[in-house]
Amino acid sequence: MERIRPFWDQKLVFLSQVLTNFGTVGAIAPSSPLLAKAIVRPLRNRPERPISVLEVGAGTGVFTSRILKFLGPGDQLDVYESNPRFCRYLSRFLQDQDPQLRGVRCNLHNADVRQLKQARPFDFIVCGLPFNSFDVQTVDEILEILMRHLAATGVFAYFEYSLSPAVRSSFLKAADRDRLRKVNYRIGVFVRKHQFDCRQVWWNLPPARARYCRKASAGGELPGTSRDQAAVAEPFAPPVKH
Repeated sequence: MERIRPFWDQKLVFLSQVLTNFGTVGAIAPSSPLLAKAIVRPLRNRPERPISVLEVGAGTGVFTSRILKFLGPGDQLDVYESNPRFCRYLSRFLQDQDPQLRGVRCNLHNADVRQLKQARPFDFIVCGLPFNSFDVQTVDEILEILMRHLAATGVFAYFEYSLSPAVRSSFLKAADRDRLRKVNYRIGVFVRKHQFDCRQVWWNLPPARARYCRKASAGGELPGTSRDQAAVAEPFAPPVKH
């Protein structure tokens, strides 16, 4: 019973925010455990030294729970969640987890990540923000600040739903279709520049693709990026000029 209650608490909190703030939640269901496993996959190769991890858009903590499994004494986790209801849930969740007992410094911020001012770079950044729900300027600002705070050898992981732009656009009004087209184009440019790997996760609602990015090398394309990996960005169309 003690394990069942947190499960349903999480679902009810998420549903309440979907119904009241769908534009910023940007999802119809919490991320699945398999998507969480895929997103946090780079942490399996973490260095032995203490590391610093940033999570953005933590929601109800599906990714947070998985991240904590890889952290230990001397590590630091900063969690940014701008939704006050989610943040209250995360606060209770982290109190129950009590990562400090394992020597992990954990800081929860009820704030927009664009307010981030930490000087120390992050070794790993995990992002659960719904980029397709934002305007182009917001996407640009968030991606810029995340990459600026990523360590030189760090990994930035995020996901997107595996729905084609045409399918997504069919449910939108003309103005939103144009916004989405511009956002998709901008993210496509980012992916071609920074992605070094990706992983498809079918067991999620809807299915999703985890993308792994890092700072581009001086030559532009990252070492180890295959033709297939680069091709995943091709469906993004350029914005229509008016």
